[in-house]
Amino acid sequence: MGQEYGCIKGRATEILGEYLKYSNIIKFGDVDERVTFTTERLIPTKSTQRPNVMLLFSNPHPHSIQQGMFLSANTKNKENLFWPCMRNAGWFSIPESKRNPKQLRDIFLEVKYSGPFKLYFYCYYAFPTRYPIHILRIFGKRFFTQHIEPEAKNEFRKTTLEIAPDAIITFNKDIFNLVSEDKIERYLDLLKKGKLVQSRIRGINRDIPVFLTYPTGWRYHKEYMELRKDSLETIKAAILQRLNASINYST
Repeated sequence: MGQEYGCIKGRATEILGEYLKYSNIIKFGDVDERVTFTTERLIPTKSTQRPNVMLLFSNPHPHSIQQGMFLSANTKNKENLFWPCMRNAGWFSIPESKRNPKQLRDIFLEVKYSGPFKLYFYCYYAFPTRYPIHILRIFGKRFFTQHIEPEAKNEFRKTTLEIAPDAIITFNKDIFNLVSEDKIERYLDLLKKGKLVQSRIRGINRDIPVFLTYPTGWRYHKEYMELRKDSLETIKAAILQRLNASINYST
């Protein structure tokens, strides 16, 4: 990072705070002026006949990395709403007794869950922070634009080509706008009305639909659980309908 190292380290110390205690996750090396970090990505190891669907998140949370699985319970051991919302929408069925981080990791790696899809968990940005905006604040606009953004774009494209997903779902509007052909601004009202927010992945010579749903921590409505479930059910149905139409056409 050269001359920017000192400023980046200072901002990281201030913004990341207690998460820097996880020395195995983020470590600054003053000798070579480099930051090394652990990220997370879950690519299933088992082959199945299920359609591939990528769950696209913004970036890892340090606490989840420390726990060993995406969207782990918070520091107060409260379960992330992602798990019951996805379960209630029929994306997978996993007993509540088996939803600790290690069990979830093994279940999704080995596809040991009932459900219509084989799920891949992927973060667009690799660097772990509490909030996505913290990456820009830590590294600064120049370094972010010249290094982090192009690396994230290239890695996402490479991984998408390798996985060949039948669909991608993202839980973050900014990430949706980065990867999709169409941009969206005000989308929550559309979701509340039961509408699909969708486009296709740009820059790839293959028609891959991308959908946007509520953020994983969204709870700003008295019926937030039902709204989130409805959105995920609508997306699931759209993917299955698209796949069935493709199969029927090819046969």
